[in-house]
Amino acid sequence: VSDVSGQVTKLVKNYRSHSALLALPSRLFYHKELEVCADPAVVTSLLGWEKLPKKGFPLIFHGVRGNEAREGRSPSWFNPAEAVQVMRYCCLLARSISSPVSASDIGVITPYRKQVRAAGPRSLGFWAQGALWKVSKDRTTLE
Repeated sequence: VSDVSGQVTKLVKNYRSHSALLALPSRLFYHKELEVCADPAVVTSLLGWEKLPKKGFPLIFHGVRGNEAREGRSPSWFNPAEAVQVMRYCCLLARSISSPVSASDIGVITPYRKQVRAAGPRSLGFWAQGALWKVSKDRTTLE
């Protein structure tokens, strides 16, 4: 990010991610300058989660066969099949026997607003791109 004077501010301290997730972007984009500053107790708490394909590596790549769609002339896209899979993982995390995660601690990030809306009604109170979906018997609202 640069300001009016042309100075650049580089953010190198990361307070949210496990070191395994930062290694590649640090090497490719930051000349190995990214600093892992996250609480180790937090970022290692799910390394033994039964749904991880590789224990000790907190990342899942999950291919989904689905179709991207958009409504009318909206520039925003969404993939209903992806949204369903994301919510499945959120539910699995919340129901984990070994280390359950509070719904308020689960975040979902997507570049498309419509994808948030596609996932939101299924999320039952999970965070979606900085906004919390609240689900009641009568309606679902995005706050």
